[in-house]
Amino acid sequence: MSEPLRIEVVTHCYRYATLLRHQLSSLVLGPPAPGVEVTMTVCYTLEDEETTRVLSWFDQQEVRGVVWKWLPLPTAELCRRSIGRNRAALATLADWVWFCDADYWFTTECWEAFTRLGDTTARLIFPRHVNGHLSHDMGDRCIQRARELDGLVSAETSEFEPERMRRAIGGIQIVRGDYCREHGYLKNGRRAQRPRTSWKRTHDDVWFCRAVGSRGVPVELPGVYRIRHSLSGRVVPDLIS
Repeated sequence: MSEPLRIEVVTHCYRYATLLRHQLSSLVLGPPAPGVEVTMTVCYTLEDEETTRVLSWFDQQEVRGVVWKWLPLPTAELCRRSIGRNRAALATLADWVWFCDADYWFTTECWEAFTRLGDTTARLIFPRHVNGHLSHDMGDRCIQRARELDGLVSAETSEFEPERMRRAIGGIQIVRGDYCREHGYLKNGRRAQRPRTSWKRTHDDVWFCRAVGSRGVPVELPGVYRIRHSLSGRVVPDLIS
């Protein structure tokens, strides 16, 4: 029996619990096809009680082809995404590592498409298209609906439209596992591995592309969605995105 194709998704979550519920729910509702194994790694801080509760709930959900992996970090280390990404990259056993964000979710077709990539030699790839909400208002309403529900949540695909991606930025950096095991994620970058006091817009993805020497190669990965939203839990104290 052949070994499964292994994909590891590495997501950071800080006060984005409702968005994270969509991402984790998508793996339960649309699990990978036979022959594909997805390890879902979430970097978080125990200070974020809502995210911790979400992870505890999903820890009880057994899904074919999905391995849950939680990586708690001190808040100062979580706020520098390249720290958690580097630890996950060096320890990964996967064929591909997807450095993602909590506002993405997936369908089964996404994981099936990985099996059709063939023997590409690219170190860094990204989905050619990502489906985003038609408006930020739609995304905000999607989040609000989910806050009022317990358990699994989902979004209406009819509310999304495809957007063509130009390079591997933000949450669409997908890297060969052997490269990750050797180089980590900016493991020698002094600034990239320095904890920070608050969560701010990151430039780690730009630095990483420079280190890899590529802006990434676009590939066909259908079934990738992103929830557009106008407010962020990390900057609005009473909001749990």
